[in-house]
Amino acid sequence: MKIHADCVPCLMKRVLFQSRLDGRSDDYASVEAALKAFAENISPDKTTVEVATAVHAAAYSKLSTEDPYRKLKVNADAVADRLTPRAQAFVDGSEDRIGAALLVSAVGNIMDFGSNAQAIDDPAEFEPMFDRLVSEGLGLYDADVISSLILGARSILFVFDNCGESQMDRILLRELRRSGKHVTGVVRGRSILSDVTVADAERSGLATDLDKMVDTGKFFVGVDWSAMPDELKAEVLVSDLIIMKGMANYEGVSDVQIPIPIIHILRAKCAPVAASIGVPQGTNAVFAVLNGRRMGE
Repeated sequence: MKIHADCVPCLMKRVLFQSRLDGRSDDYASVEAALKAFAENISPDKTTVEVATAVHAAAYSKLSTEDPYRKLKVNADAVADRLTPRAQAFVDGSEDRIGAALLVSAVGNIMDFGSNAQAIDDPAEFEPMFDRLVSEGLGLYDADVISSLILGARSILFVFDNCGESQMDRILLRELRRSGKHVTGVVRGRSILSDVTVADAERSGLATDLDKMVDTGKFFVGVDWSAMPDELKAEVLVSDLIIMKGMANYEGVSDVQIPIPIIHILRAKCAPVAASIGVPQGTNAVFAVLNGRRMGE
């Protein structure tokens, strides 16, 4: 997805947010470096993830830690863990277990910290709003297409997004593996934002709900499809289906033609992403794409 004017204040708010998380970093230096990188990289021809990666790389270079979100990620996982029994009970009581697990996964995508999007900045905000978010249901759900894709897949590549929400994803992962699917998880190659890394997956227990885990190989917002490590390329090639969590993963692949069906699970928290998908802002959405085109339309 190409960058929009709305992305500018949103990205800079996140830069300022993360520069103050550890209480020791020079927030001015981080913001200054980010602004310079923004000026050098912003272009209507570039994607949001390309620009955001360059901006965050510059900002991180001035921080006193390689993982400013570390404590926030641990806290987010703990909050989501407390809600897991409630989420599992919702799935257990549903006639459509996969649909319910997809909804729980999408609802978790509200845990996206420090932006201008309709998200939360503190993991503690998630618990009191959980039931309301679930009650909203899936505003976009290509049920027949999704069901057919999952039923026909043997090997699934699951690309994670943020910590916290990844604990909600575990319910869906268990449903998929219980039905005989081989699930390989994809996490970030280096700490960036609150996204799941190998260390986070192992710490939180997420890795135990996967058959295999690989990473993106680099500091990048989402997956850099033009420069994937060999191990990730190999997993893409043997996958029948790709499931991608969150807006950044959607933004990074929306202009790329991938000849493997992709199921996107997200909450459309910002106006540009919502407009790109064709839903109102704040919609829980699950839809499928093949070679850059929406399936089932």
